[in-house]
Amino acid sequence: MRIVQLSDLHLRPGSLYSGIDPWAAWRQALDRAAALAPDLLLITGDLADDGAAATYQQLAESLRASGFAHAVLPGNHDERAALRAAFAGQHWSHRELACQRVDVGEFTLLLLDTMIAGVPGGEFTPAQEAWLNQHCPRERRVLLAMHHPPTAVGIPILDTIACANSDRLAAWLAGRPHVEAIFCGHVHRLVLTTLAGRPLMIAPSTVHQIALQDGPLAYTLEPPGFLIHDGLPGQPLRSHYLPLATAPVINYPE
Repeated sequence: MRIVQLSDLHLRPGSLYSGIDPWAAWRQALDRAAALAPDLLLITGDLADDGAAATYQQLAESLRASGFAHAVLPGNHDERAALRAAFAGQHWSHRELACQRVDVGEFTLLLLDTMIAGVPGGEFTPAQEAWLNQHCPRERRVLLAMHHPPTAVGIPILDTIACANSDRLAAWLAGRPHVEAIFCGHVHRLVLTTLAGRPLMIAPSTVHQIALQDGPLAYTLEPPGFLIHDGLPGQPLRSHYLPLATAPVINYPE
């Protein structure tokens, strides 16, 4: 099983304030991912920068044309109803939240909607916990995906708009050792940490990255990229970071 995790596309007409064309970055990411033969493209939130229905429709058409299986979940920049309407073929399994369960090989991927409409931060409430209880299998290897990290990342402003009630999620994980890892977005840079003893991996953005510094929130034009998660029978999950830009591959001399 191979999952390519893309995050924080921030698609909109024209360029972002960073000067980056998000659609050009998306096409570059899709071309780079296609060469990896993924079983699933996972997009962990902030698909649109503007929350416009036309943006989601254009992205859905692009993904259909790619021919790859894909799964999406919303982030704080997204508009939940428009996202669900454009991706009506997804396995939405909650009346209000944009949550879904996707089975890939021997893994079950649980996509958890943590967004609060109109607020940059996220939350893990009894509603999210009830959905996990209903859809988390006991007999399969499970991966959890969510937009907002349920832990601090060391960037002060972002830590104020993370996923609230992370202690509730940690308690839920404590009784489920078969949940092997957590995938997040939101931070616009690669961050590796843990929650309840599980690897927690935050994907970089396909556009600008957030600067690793104290003080005011700032962006940087560090290279964008994405994550690759490989699962093989009987082996631990392994993950790689890959930048969007290709580089020469040179064999070592014999």
